[in-house]
Amino acid sequence: MMEAYSGTDQSQYPSIFQQMYKQRYHIYVKRRKWKGLQPKGDLEIDQYDTGDATYLLAVDEKANVLAGLRLLKTTGPHIFGDLFPQLSGSHAVPRGENILELTRFYVAPSAGASRDVRKWLIGVLSAGMFEYCLENDIHKISSVIDTFLLPQMLELEWRVRPLGLPYRYGQGSAVGVLIDIDEEGLASTRRIKKLAGPVLHTRERPIARIPAVIKPNVPEPVYMN
Repeated sequence: MMEAYSGTDQSQYPSIFQQMYKQRYHIYVKRRKWKGLQPKGDLEIDQYDTGDATYLLAVDEKANVLAGLRLLKTTGPHIFGDLFPQLSGSHAVPRGENILELTRFYVAPSAGASRDVRKWLIGVLSAGMFEYCLENDIHKISSVIDTFLLPQMLELEWRVRPLGLPYRYGQGSAVGVLIDIDEEGLASTRRIKKLAGPVLHTRERPIARIPAVIKPNVPEPVYMN
């Protein structure tokens, strides 16, 4: 259902990564028109898409990417620390071996027209992120998010702390947040999103890919930074 990839896996899974980069281009370059991005043709690839990045992707049985997110180490270059340190307010930018940064959280525009399907995929992404972090001794997630996403996180009963005041940018309003990663957050996400159990595929816990029954369409995409 959810699969974890490292940036070093690109040569082994070129189609998976190409799909992801094209979906990000459609969302962040064409739809959101974010300034400062430097796409490579129709691929949205930035300086943080390195071998150190981790990608959690929802993939169906025909190897179509339906949704994804990117996690960056905060001990090295990352968006919060490099581009938006002012959003930490009076706090230091969160950094540490047990802290990852969440970026590029999205549901693909071609993931099906049903609102219920898109909401379910958001739940799968969210639960998969908690599962990955808990299994890898990650205690917190930092992120620069659009302010309209904060209530959605709180609805999942996550412990989310805004670190500074919102910042207006050309395409919206952003805020820096720190999210606690714990079993309670995972349990509430599963309960509210009606997920029966684990969603993240691992060698020790194989989980089948999503059935390819979602008909392609072009609904409004769901996205984070």
